[in-house]
Amino acid sequence: MLNHLVKLIWNRKTANLLIITEVAITFIVLFAIISMGRHFYQTYQIPLGYNVDNSWAISLNTGTGWDNELHAKQLKNLVEVLRQQPQISSVGLSVDPILRNSEWSSHGEINGKKIDFNVFKVNGSGPKNWGVELVAGRWFSKQDNEQNYDAVMVNQLFVDQVFGDKDPINAEMPYNGSPDRNPRRIVGVFKEFRQRGDFSKPIPYVFYRYRFDIGDKYGVNYIHITFDQPQNAAYESTLLKVLKGVTPGWSFNIRSWRSLRQSLNNMVLVPMVVVSIVVGFLLIMVAMGLLGVLWQNINQRTREIGLRRAVGASTMSIQGQIIGEMVTLAVFSMALASVILLQVPLLNLVETVTWANFWFSLVSATLTILAIVVLCALYPSRVAIKMAPALALHYE
Repeated sequence: MLNHLVKLIWNRKTANLLIITEVAITFIVLFAIISMGRHFYQTYQIPLGYNVDNSWAISLNTGTGWDNELHAKQLKNLVEVLRQQPQISSVGLSVDPILRNSEWSSHGEINGKKIDFNVFKVNGSGPKNWGVELVAGRWFSKQDNEQNYDAVMVNQLFVDQVFGDKDPINAEMPYNGSPDRNPRRIVGVFKEFRQRGDFSKPIPYVFYRYRFDIGDKYGVNYIHITFDQPQNAAYESTLLKVLKGVTPGWSFNIRSWRSLRQSLNNMVLVPMVVVSIVVGFLLIMVAMGLLGVLWQNINQRTREIGLRRAVGASTMSIQGQIIGEMVTLAVFSMALASVILLQVPLLNLVETVTWANFWFSLVSATLTILAIVVLCALYPSRVAIKMAPALALHYE
């Protein structure tokens, strides 16, 4: 039966070439959207590592650049005023943004192992108040002051890649190309921290310490405040007046972590929705094309179908032949496309397409295309089996 279907397809290879190309392209596009969707879904399921509820980020700008001697004192006064506000439960500082499309990347070598990681410079109490989970060691504290090392904290993924089962506490990380600087010493390990939101991949992270008592030559760009109870937009204007009252020459931008999170998510979700709609229209066009080709083929093969009916062929065998031809054609198209797609995980062309993701997307795309093909072939095949043999044999 299969040999017969292949011969029928080969005899009409010119007419089938367009269908093969159309199905192959649709299969590749469908594979890509399923692969991306699965990757983003799996990434979304991973905890952020901190709580976005009841937290706001205040970005600040001195207007004249950062002068540590002058602005560090003003910042200290500003933080003290914020801590006195009854609605605010904690105040944290960071050089780098959180839940924004920005990050500070670096690299290092420990015990002969090279590692790429992201850096987040923050004061000692910040991550603790945000719900970052401590796995081992301790948070930054005053005991790290005036030491012959720079205290740092790393996440569990950093530990897994560098230390394995060994204890990382008190291990040192030398500064690359700066042997005269104090080494960085690991004082604590936290579970997870995904700075760029739900759809960012987990990567090794290192917390550098911002010393509130002496400031930093690069300054502080963000103040993060948390509340015991949710605050509405009306409190934002009140908070802005408080900030301006302490440092009238500075400018501020206040955003809730929840809104920052949603903005980052929309950067992924909106393009995915648009692409999904385009793919949906593409599938509809393919289905209409298959339906039209099948209808034309049946009209051209009326005598063949009538002859088979006249010699006693069952309606099921005729319907099965028509559906089988289209399924065989679709399988051939997808096989050609699969040869191309197979290069992606083999050559590691796209980092997110792992072997597990590849096989899931391949099977899902295959079943989707086959379902469309069978549905498109059902109605024309039912029309064919209802055709009277005498009418078909007299067809001119």
